[in-house]
Amino acid sequence: MNSPITLPDARRAELDAAAMDLLQLHNVTQPPVVIEDILRRPAADLWRPDLVDLSLQSFESHERYAARPTIARLVARYAGNSLWARQRGLAADSGLTPDEVRYFARALLMPKDWMIALQPNERSPASVRLRFHVPREDAAQRLAELNLLRIAPGAAT
Repeated sequence: MNSPITLPDARRAELDAAAMDLLQLHNVTQPPVVIEDILRRPAADLWRPDLVDLSLQSFESHERYAARPTIARLVARYAGNSLWARQRGLAADSGLTPDEVRYFARALLMPKDWMIALQPNERSPASVRLRFHVPREDAAQRLAELNLLRIAPGAAT
C-alpha cells in the first residue's frame, strides 16, 4: 500500500465533495465509475485530454484493474488544473499537490458517500475491489482512510 496521505480532514472533505460534483457532472451515479470515458470526454470541456500522458504509464499486468487508478490520477490532475477547480477554490493556479491528486483519484473511483453506504459485510478490500473495479490495495487504502475497514471476526484489534 502507498504511504498514508496526511491531508487535513477539511481538505479531504473538499476533495470528497469535488469528486461527487465531478461525477454528477458526468452523470455517474453508481459504481464502477467510467473513469476512462471521463478522461476521454470531460463534461463542459473541463480539459483537453492528452492520451500521450496515459501511454507513458506502466501498469501491473497481474492486476485486473491496475490501469483504473492511474487513469483516475490523470483525471484528478486535469480537473485540479482546470478553471472549474479554481472557480470552486479547490486548487490554486499550480493545481493540486501530489497527495491531493492521489486522494482525489481514489475519491473519484470510490466516492465517500458510496463507500459509507456499503453494508458492513461489504467493507472489505476484496468486496470493494469487485464492486468498484479497483486494485485490492487501493480498496484497502480507501477503506482505511475513511475508517471503514471491516475487521474480520476473531481478528485482533
